[in-house]
This record gives sequence, C-alpha cells and structure tokens, in this order.
Amino acid sequence: MQILSFVKVLFSPIVFGLAFIGPLSAEIITALEIALPIGTPLYWGLLIGGLLGLMAQVRGSWVWVKPS
Repeated sequence: MQILSFVKVLFSPIVFGLAFIGPLSAEIITALEIALPIGTPLYWGLLIGGLLGLMAQVRGSWVWVKPS
C-alpha cells in the first residue's frame, strides 16, 4: 500500500505543476526576456506552476477541463 500512495503523490497535480510547469514557465519567461520586478524567473515559474497545480488539486481537474 505504501507504493500506491507514493505513486498517487508522485502524479498529483501539485507535483506536476512544480516539477514540469514551473521550470517550463521559467524558461518561457527567460526566452521572452520579461523584466521581473523581484526574484528570478525560476521563482516566478515555480509560483505559477504551484498555483496552477493547487488550483487543479482543489477543483479536481485542470484549468478549463471539468469532468462531467
């Protein structure tokens, strides 16, 4: 049962947001040369990814897709 709960945590929306969307957002911010008021692009990317992952976790789906 420990493996099953580890897999659930590993594939949760919050982990996906932080581990994939966060660095991807940071790279997009860097590539577009967006001037940030404070912090680094990685901090902003992790903030964006974490918020999107948290929103998906709370809603039970990603941003625009809601299961019926």
